[in-house]
Amino acid sequence: MSKKKPFNELDRKTKLVVIVILSFLVLLGLFIILGVFFLGMVGLFQLLGVTYESNRSLVFFGLLVITLGFLFEVLAKLIKAQIISGKKAHLNIRVGIDILFTWFTVYIVDELIVSVAMHLWSQWIFALLLVALDYAFDDRKIRNEKLA
Repeated sequence: MSKKKPFNELDRKTKLVVIVILSFLVLLGLFIILGVFFLGMVGLFQLLGVTYESNRSLVFFGLLVITLGFLFEVLAKLIKAQIISGKKAHLNIRVGIDILFTWFTVYIVDELIVSVAMHLWSQWIFALLLVALDYAFDDRKIRNEKLA
């Protein structure tokens, strides 16, 4: 029977194998998540009637939405803190601000990327779905609303 050794006591070849396998597993998980996101966007855009020239433009669209979304989310948090400071926070106001800033993000990205064409109503639906997913996967937002 073999005894378990700490990682720092392993030889270089074994350490390299462990690092390569763990890196592969992390990359595999990352690619699965990004693949699901990409295929979800493709399916949603097909349903919404969004036209795009290539898969590359669609990937660029998704990456830009994520990047600008982080920037606008920070701005939305600042505005929510200013508007709702001192008062009991209403869930409707918070969700409304989140939807507005998410739509603004989608609108800007749609205008920046010429190879993706979205209708105004499909931008709003896409923004609503993004906010719904954000609230569904972030328990803290809902928990904070129940405590307020």
